[in-house]
Amino acid sequence: MADGTVPGHVLVKIKAGASINAIAAKYQSVVLDKVPGTRLFSLRKPAGTTEAQFVKILGDDSRVVFAETNTYMENPEVKGLQIHFAADAGPDAAGYENQQAYSQVNSIGVGALSTGAGIVVAVLDTGATFDHPALAGRYLPGYNAIQPTMPPLDVSDGPLSGSTGHGTMIAGIILKLAPNARILPVRVLNSFGVGTALDVAKGINFAVKNGAHIINMSFGSAQRSKAVDDALDLAEAKGVAGIASAGNGGAEEVQNPTSRKGVNVVGAVDSLNIKADYSNYGSWVKVVAPGTGIRSTFWTGGYATWSGTSFAAPFVSAQSALMLSVNPTLTPSNLRSAIRSTARSIDDINPLFVGLLGKGVIDVFAAVNSVR
Repeated sequence: MADGTVPGHVLVKIKAGASINAIAAKYQSVVLDKVPGTRLFSLRKPAGTTEAQFVKILGDDSRVVFAETNTYMENPEVKGLQIHFAADAGPDAAGYENQQAYSQVNSIGVGALSTGAGIVVAVLDTGATFDHPALAGRYLPGYNAIQPTMPPLDVSDGPLSGSTGHGTMIAGIILKLAPNARILPVRVLNSFGVGTALDVAKGINFAVKNGAHIINMSFGSAQRSKAVDDALDLAEAKGVAGIASAGNGGAEEVQNPTSRKGVNVVGAVDSLNIKADYSNYGSWVKVVAPGTGIRSTFWTGGYATWSGTSFAAPFVSAQSALMLSVNPTLTPSNLRSAIRSTARSIDDINPLFVGLLGKGVIDVFAAVNSVR
C-alpha cells in the first residue's frame, strides 16, 4: 500500500494468559502467523473492515497489549537517492582485498589486537551465499523468516530483483575486518530488498535466541513498529548490540529501527569523509563510516561495488565484533560509548551538518585498543 502498510492483516501482542484463538474468534478473524516464543501474532483483517479499523478494535480489547498495522521494511537502496543495483560484478578480488575504506576507518593492523574470534554477528538481510570462496565455512546455518522451511539463501526471487547479493556484501565487509567472527544469516528481506516488520521481529528474536552478539540491520521504514521495538528491547536486555543504517533519503529523516535509542545508527561518507549526498543525517546518527563505492563479496561467487548507508553499517558491526572479542563483558551501551568516544570528528569539513553526523568517522584500531 502507498503508506507502507502490508494489506490484509494486523499485528497484535496479547497479555500473558490471554488466548489468541479466542480473540480471533470474537472478531471473525484467523491467526495467520506469529513470532515463535513470543505473544506477538498476525491476525487476518475481518471482512468489511480496514487494517486501521481492526487495529482500533483490537486496541480496545483488555486482553491486548498493543495492535498495529504491519509495515514494509526495505533496504535503503530500493527507494533512496543511491543506485539500486550493484555495479562492476566480476571475479576480481583486488578491490575487496585492498580498498581505501579500510585505512579510512583505521583498521589496518587491528588484527594484532583482535580478529573477532568467538563473536557471532547476525546479518538481517537478503540471505547468505554459503559457497562463496571468500566466505565458505564462516557462516552459521541461519534462518529464513520469510520462508521458514527454506534455507536463508541470497538468491533471486524473480526478474529484476536488484537486491540479490545485498546480504552477501554486508557479510563480506564484516568478515574482511573481523575474519574470525561468524555470520548468522537471517533472511528478512526478499531479493527485491523488501520485508515486513513481522519478518524483522522474527529475525531479531531468532538472532537473540541463537547466540548473536551483534545484529546488523541495513534496512528501514518511515513507519515505527512496536513489534520491532519490542524485539530490540529484548535484544538489548540480553546484551545484544543493534547496528542500523541511517537511510538513503539524503535528508534529516528518522527511519525505523534507527529511531530506537539503543541502536547504533550509522551514516555514510565518501572517500574524503564528506557526507555522502544520499546519507540521512540527524541527532540520532551516532557515527559515520565509508559507504560510497564499497567493494565486497557478491552472490555470484565474485565481487561487486555498491554504495549506500547499508554498506557503512557493517563497518561498525565488524568494529563491535573486534571489541567484544577482546572484552566480552562490554554491554551494548559500553560499545556505543567506546565507538563514539574514539571516532574522529568531521564537522570541520562538513559545516552544513555540524552535530548531525554523530561523533564522526569510526576509528577501529582506537576503539578496540580502548577496551582491551
